[in-house]
Amino acid sequence: MPVRAFPAPALLARRNFGCRAETEQTLWGYRAVTLENELLRITVLAGKGADIVEFLYKPLDVDFMWRNTNVIRAGQSVSAPTDPIMSFGEHYPGGWQELFPYGSRVQAKVYGTEMYFHGEVFGLPWDVAVEEDTPSRVTVCLRVRTRKSPFVLERRMTLRSGSPVLELDETAYNLSRKAQGVMWGHHPAFGAPFLSPDCTLYAPTRTVNAGGKDRQPFPVGTFKGKRRDFSKMLPPHSGHEGMLYWDKLDAGWYALVNPKLEVGFGMRWDHKRFPIVWIWQETGKIEGAPHFGEAYAMAVEPFSHMPGAADRGEKLLTIPARGRIEARFFACAIPGRKAVKGIDAQGRAVR
Repeated sequence: MPVRAFPAPALLARRNFGCRAETEQTLWGYRAVTLENELLRITVLAGKGADIVEFLYKPLDVDFMWRNTNVIRAGQSVSAPTDPIMSFGEHYPGGWQELFPYGSRVQAKVYGTEMYFHGEVFGLPWDVAVEEDTPSRVTVCLRVRTRKSPFVLERRMTLRSGSPVLELDETAYNLSRKAQGVMWGHHPAFGAPFLSPDCTLYAPTRTVNAGGKDRQPFPVGTFKGKRRDFSKMLPPHSGHEGMLYWDKLDAGWYALVNPKLEVGFGMRWDHKRFPIVWIWQETGKIEGAPHFGEAYAMAVEPFSHMPGAADRGEKLLTIPARGRIEARFFACAIPGRKAVKGIDAQGRAVR
């Protein structure tokens, strides 16, 4: 009588070479997913917004993402924040968030309710499915159903063997019987030791909108009456917090390079769907909650609209009734210290 075979194990095989993914782990009390290849390790908090909290370039052991040391971990909060504006900040671990179906604060009610600052998917647990797991390629699909709005958001994350590029293929589904408008953006925040005054920002633009009201030449212009190089990060504890905007981009890409460390980070996306980049900089000005003067971070965020677009009655991204829209992003590590001229269609830096 033949021995009956056991069913295939539920957990992924523990492979330690090529591309691989691990989905059965916990970080800071949340379910976490890790994708790796020879060059990158990407860690995602599936249990909290599918936040990308680690984007590590292995050859130099450099993680590009900012880590917020003052954050509520899973199970630590005895009650939800009562202020929708503070919800994002109180549960912000740093790293890279998806902002959907709204960005910034919304004064008016949307979808018949009051929306959180920066939407709602950042605060929800996402489902996880491994779609491909081979040494040459790994793809993990994360999915979330919103609660205050009628959407499903799906994100497929792919790494290929030997590539410094993370591919993000996303689909937003409208579950309702009428067309719905959305704001949509990505919020990757960079921190030390990668982030420093040595860093330089590159983008296909000749102007920058300082604070949403003051258009200046890019990279060098004036700010509050003083000459400023907007492509450079200010020093730690210099007491600055504010927003810059690239709203006249010629194409959808940027790069942030630290020549001292000889590495950089780049992104590419659909410029027609995401024509704006928000740049948030914090160098210790916020002395109260939630940062208490200790934050040193810069977020460079591809977005569909300027903040407040919904309140100004601007036309939003429209998802047809029972329909969907798709988007594709590339994020890459950039070895070396030279200036970047672009990010190509495969997500690699052009010099």
